[in-house]
Amino acid sequence: LFPPSQGALAAAGIAMAVAERAAFRTLLRLCRSLDRRPAQLTTLLGRPPRRYDSRQGRPMLMEGSASPFLEDAVREMCGGSTEFSHPDGAAARAARRHYGRARAMALPYLGEATALRNRLAAAQAVAEEVGAGSALADAPPEGTLGSLPELECFPPGSTARASAGDFLITHPLSCISESVFDQAVLLLDGTEDGGVTGIVLNKPTGASLGQMLDRWQSPEDSLWVDELKRLDILDCRLFRGGPIIVGNSLKESLRWLHGRGEGVRGAREVAPGVWLGGDLEEVARRTRGDSAGIRFFLGFAGWATAQLAVELECGIWVRARAAGTDLRTCALCFSPEERAAAWRLAMHSARKPMFANFPRSPGSDKRLRGYIERLAQLDAEKSSPEAARSADAGLRMGMPGGRRGRQSAGRRRG
Repeated sequence: LFPPSQGALAAAGIAMAVAERAAFRTLLRLCRSLDRRPAQLTTLLGRPPRRYDSRQGRPMLMEGSASPFLEDAVREMCGGSTEFSHPDGAAARAARRHYGRARAMALPYLGEATALRNRLAAAQAVAEEVGAGSALADAPPEGTLGSLPELECFPPGSTARASAGDFLITHPLSCISESVFDQAVLLLDGTEDGGVTGIVLNKPTGASLGQMLDRWQSPEDSLWVDELKRLDILDCRLFRGGPIIVGNSLKESLRWLHGRGEGVRGAREVAPGVWLGGDLEEVARRTRGDSAGIRFFLGFAGWATAQLAVELECGIWVRARAAGTDLRTCALCFSPEERAAAWRLAMHSARKPMFANFPRSPGSDKRLRGYIERLAQLDAEKSSPEAARSADAGLRMGMPGGRRGRQSAGRRRG
């Protein structure tokens, strides 16, 4: 056997360069098509470099990807999100950068181009199957936006810390198996002691405050419950504010938002014209039984500061903020719309129409869950057998890829 000649090596190198250039052009055509209809990239999923470990109370680095430059390209195509895509029309630019980096560093490109094209094609296929990217994605909102604030969005990789008054609006795919957070609109109401708390605004329980008080059995709250029953608030509807219930204490778990907090003892303004808590007797007197002026929430959501930071960089939430003097924030917090309709209006207010009109139905949800779970399992199998078993256990518990971010948010941290 004789070693290949210099001419043969040169010919092989030229052939590889031609093949890589052809693969790049094919990928670039797909990316340009997706940039023209970015809603089809909503289903693209990245591989986050870190997760929050609730048991250790800190972010943990994940096992490194075998193709880190490919994941960098996916992240750029996802609008800077490490997991759930926030597409901004940058797919073609990311593909060019990925190809240029491979050439500059003399790295093998053909396999990565094929893998990236397959990732994009899979995302496009499931998006088309559920109807994303069609005319529906550009449909106008069902409600009226004129009364809602124009929200300023923070990109997933923003270093600006979350603060009271920020809104978190769930990504269409990120909490699809978690009912309390799926298509949810949250208002953050506190950031202190290394943690962040917030209230889910758009999930009615179907019961009134009075009905809930009649059923509440905890003896430690009996005197306070009797006081509440004497106020003109019993017909107010009760909303599910989040998964955290503090022991058996209604006093610690019931929260109320209202727009009449000026000068009320204990009331705290958490957004322009929106007040949290305060002397309930005085608030009830000011609202005079008007249920539209006050809302009650049982439970709340909570995160460690680092946990929420990781979830934001993963793109689990759209984080947005109203202008400091925009009193239309009240209209978003007390909107007559509920559940998915309120979520869509909030997305439109945040100028995210492709998310607002992302198709959701029992059939499409089943298809999307299967897609997310399959990718998580494949990713885990590539990492290690242990990761695959962990992911499989997580899937059986209804958590894609074993992800526990919002589940740990549903427990009060000690």
